[in-house]
Amino acid sequence: MSIDINNVIGQPEGETLEYKAVLPPSKNIAQLISAFANSSGGCIVLGALDSGNIIGLSSDFHANIIVNKAIESLNPRPSVQHQYVGYQNKNLYIIQIDKSDKLVFLEEGFYKRHGNSTQLENPIKIEFTVSGDKKIINVNTQLDDYKKQATSAKIKFIEHYQSILKIMDDLGIILYPSDPKQATSNQEGKVLTRILFSSLADNFETYLSDLLYEIFLAKPQSLKSQKQVTIKEVLDCSDLQEL
Repeated sequence: MSIDINNVIGQPEGETLEYKAVLPPSKNIAQLISAFANSSGGCIVLGALDSGNIIGLSSDFHANIIVNKAIESLNPRPSVQHQYVGYQNKNLYIIQIDKSDKLVFLEEGFYKRHGNSTQLENPIKIEFTVSGDKKIINVNTQLDDYKKQATSAKIKFIEHYQSILKIMDDLGIILYPSDPKQATSNQEGKVLTRILFSSLADNFETYLSDLLYEIFLAKPQSLKSQKQVTIKEVLDCSDLQEL
């Protein structure tokens, strides 16, 4: 690895540098790698706060497996070097990304760096019918705002919720033929309503599983400790470092 870690630690986050105190899920790492590759290249330091304070990242996390999974989800695969590096008697995990000649995509699109933030450049925009229920549109707008400060697991859950809103908008004639405030009385509408609610409930279970996995990656002992943590605290969490 060509990077000199001594010249990196302590530098502020920016277009070519990102600090992470914990090991994010592979999806988050893939987004960061895509962003750096599609911009000017850069470096991700795992095990350090953005202030440059060193926390360290245990080798028990098997970061190589997580990072390799992230790289495999990218198309085309960019040039990436990654390894553990010793610094101040602690282990850091460094991911160095070269600038790519071609856009590097994930399933949902491609990312770029803008200052110290990573942004999806071509998000899929959900279009609602002009004559549809305005409450559906308002709820969708609120969900977009929630996604700006959400964990990867929460974003996945919210996007499923938005897909259900889109179905409700498209099939309003079946779900609420008379009035959005009045439930349908026809059998087809009742069946579809049950399916949508069931889908939302199933997705919530998946969300909790994904969130627990994110917590485990961030701090494995959290799931083994005797500390009381409420469901509200978990659901309100926008940054896993808070836990």
